[in-house]
Amino acid sequence: MKYKIGIIGATQSVEKILEVSRDFEDGIRFLPFPFENETEIEGLIKRNLKKVDGWLFSGPLPYAIAREYFDSEENLSYCQSLGAGLYINCLQIAYEKQTSLPRISVDMYESLLNIEQTVKETGLPMKDFHIKYYNKDYDLDDITDFHLKAWREGKTDGAITAFRSVYNNLRSQGVAVFHLTLTRQEIFQSLKIITEKVKTSYFKTTQVGSVIIAINQYEDVIEKAKSLAMLQNMEWKLKGVLLPLCNNLKGYLLEKGSGVYEIFSSRGSIENELEMLRETMLKMGEAVSFDVSVRAGVGFGETVSNAEYNAYRALRNIDEKTRGGLIIIRDDRGIVEAAGQENKVSYDYYSNDEELLTKLHKAAVGIKTFRRIEATVQRMKWDAFSVAQIAAQLSVTEQNIRRIMSSLRAAGVVEEAGEEFLAARGRPAKLYRLKI
Repeated sequence: MKYKIGIIGATQSVEKILEVSRDFEDGIRFLPFPFENETEIEGLIKRNLKKVDGWLFSGPLPYAIAREYFDSEENLSYCQSLGAGLYINCLQIAYEKQTSLPRISVDMYESLLNIEQTVKETGLPMKDFHIKYYNKDYDLDDITDFHLKAWREGKTDGAITAFRSVYNNLRSQGVAVFHLTLTRQEIFQSLKIITEKVKTSYFKTTQVGSVIIAINQYEDVIEKAKSLAMLQNMEWKLKGVLLPLCNNLKGYLLEKGSGVYEIFSSRGSIENELEMLRETMLKMGEAVSFDVSVRAGVGFGETVSNAEYNAYRALRNIDEKTRGGLIIIRDDRGIVEAAGQENKVSYDYYSNDEELLTKLHKAAVGIKTFRRIEATVQRMKWDAFSVAQIAAQLSVTEQNIRRIMSSLRAAGVVEEAGEEFLAARGRPAKLYRLKI
């Protein structure tokens, strides 16, 4: 499952959250929605509501503003400061002003942090801290004047603010000011919280799952069987291999004929048993004993028919002549190849981006092919890549990928990004970079 979480906050904050998110678990996609002014939050939410499964806000203020546009807080969260960022800001001011006990003015959302308790833990005198609490009905001019007044009266050595506009105004007037800092650990913890919220919410509505397992080139198996008894014995062995999987999935097994079997279960059960599904596929190949492989298509949906439809589509995406394979098609039309393995690739086989679709049409490259390439580049974290690298990851010929790259470059979807010298002789390999 590829969860999508929207990140809303000031541009600099969103960039920092995205930086931390690169070290986060696979299967999560974070979509940035930065703003320059809090008045943009409503529009960002309404335009992108159907694109994400949950929302993470850079702080309590954008969260409080956005809260009224949602029926519940189930898939919402915000980055919470535990005080470490405030300590960093204090050290920054102390270093800039060359003082061991800085006097500070700070503005803080009223429910974010108990500054008094935090200050006590620093050992700094409370009298040297000037605090301005605000709520979502804040006044930027009032907050700016609060800091300036304390500075001009000589009560403070510097200021800490959560607002970019206040920061810019104070800087322009010579105030030693720092933007309220979130540490990487605080951001990581916030990412973890919203991810667990989204996952829990998603599985509250249990979807139907269908697993369709097929023996490759079953007609050849029938021809190689020496007798009907041998064929029947093989069928009993196959069912014996499938039943433990069926029990673990808490599902029921249907024999479709011609070496095809189907198991209906829940989405959660299937996703939890992908490793056992792969092991079962290998055992089925061994049970047939004619050096054949097994492929499986998994489909998820709100109904049995939707799940079964997606499972058959997944099965058709696997070449029967390959050595097996496992593909999942989700209800949101996303595809997962090599599911349950480290080299898995997740991508959507559709797009609403008319500009992209026009370019791909011009290049005569299908959206599915492009999404596979895009997902591979993202998974491998390549800034630039060669034809050989893509071909190896997708198990296709370099000639095929070279043709695709040439077409995508002509259509403006990829660009050349240099050359790679792999040997003393021969032409250097071209490197490419995605432009979207």
